[in-house]
Amino acid sequence: MLEGKFQNQGVEVIRMGTDDAEDADEEAFTGTDICVIATYTYNNGEVPANFVYFEENLRKQNLKGKVYGVVGSGDKGYHSDTYCFAAETFNEDFQQAGTKKGHDVLKIDNKADEKDKEALKEFVSSLTNA
Repeated sequence: MLEGKFQNQGVEVIRMGTDDAEDADEEAFTGTDICVIATYTYNNGEVPANFVYFEENLRKQNLKGKVYGVVGSGDKGYHSDTYCFAAETFNEDFQQAGTKKGHDVLKIDNKADEKDKEALKEFVSSLTNA
């Protein structure tokens, strides 16, 4: 959904880690204008295991002059105390890397509904306008 919304805005999308986050290269953001992470939160508020290396190295990057946004999915009913913590972790990492926030962290409870789809559209517009 997110990728399609960017493409509808005329933005070229380069997807990293298409099938597995372990394929993602944290340095790939150096060649982009907009940096986006879409993640779920694992277990008790943790970054997914296959994304740990990427996350640990992201904050060490120099991404000044770039705009970022983070989308997180979670389950409020099951993990209310740690809902979307991984998304917040990536938000902090981007700030540490010197990027400009294009939109607040967008949190989606379980599967995206119509309201979430509209929020994703606004998210993409905010990032492209920033």
